[in-house]
Amino acid sequence: MSAMHEVISAFLDDEPFDPGDLARALDDPAGRTLLIDSITLRRIVQPTDSIPPMKAPAPVRRFGWRAVAAAAMFVVALTGGYLVGERRSIAPAPAPEAEAPPPTRVVQAVPFTPAGGGR
Repeated sequence: MSAMHEVISAFLDDEPFDPGDLARALDDPAGRTLLIDSITLRRIVQPTDSIPPMKAPAPVRRFGWRAVAAAAMFVVALTGGYLVGERRSIAPAPAPEAEAPPPTRVVQAVPFTPAGGGR
């Protein structure tokens, strides 16, 4: 009896089966009853509406080598800018007690008069 169940179940599930075994199972009235009961049960259990297809999950974007390279370049540029700024700020400032050099030329200021005469 279990061989009859297996061959009828394989037939309904679209699995490979021996056609001779199926013919012997359907020759028996109990086999035909089992086939009809199985088909009826499947029709009751399976939904009549079509099942909507599953959405494919969005591809996971991995943190690739390009992002790592961009972050490394940013760190190098930031560090380089900091070091150059430090080096320039270390330059010696003029001493506060030093005097200005003597002038090489003296410019005389001329009083301003507006165009059109002075009222």
